[in-house]
Amino acid sequence: EVATLPLLQSVLDAVRVPVLAAGGVATARGLAAVLAAGAEGAWAGTAFMGCAETTLSSTAAARVLAAKETDTAYGRVFDVAQRLDWPPEYGGRALRNAFFDRWAGHEDELAADEEARARLEAARGAGDFDTAYIYAGEAVGLVREQRTAADVVAGFAEAATLLRRFAPPGV
Repeated sequence: EVATLPLLQSVLDAVRVPVLAAGGVATARGLAAVLAAGAEGAWAGTAFMGCAETTLSSTAAARVLAAKETDTAYGRVFDVAQRLDWPPEYGGRALRNAFFDRWAGHEDELAADEEARARLEAARGAGDFDTAYIYAGEAVGLVREQRTAADVVAGFAEAATLLRRFAPPGV
């Protein structure tokens, strides 16, 4: 649950291998920030969730486009409900919904509740995202309109322009 930039700096101090930054990188400014901090690149998943090419349903994509940075929650609720065998220290970030709010802090109870698991599975099939999950990062608030994946990538290329502002003259 550590923010990207503090975690990135700690990792870069601890290892001598190329590092990709992940978390909150959805624009050229975000990419420039992690590159300037020393990352070799970035993993940008949420930035592509609102793209025309997304595999999300139209209902899920609309939720992504309407979400703000504060509309996500981090935890194990959806993993536990799906019976995914992740170690307890690894949660996931998703758009907050009624199912998450009901079960956050009650994961042990959820693990034993077959009816809740079945409700989640049925909601996924029905596109009911008041119950079903949409995994997305805090950068979801920066995904404001449907774009093509090519447009998102072209936007990331602007990081080079931003970084040049800090380069010595002639570089």
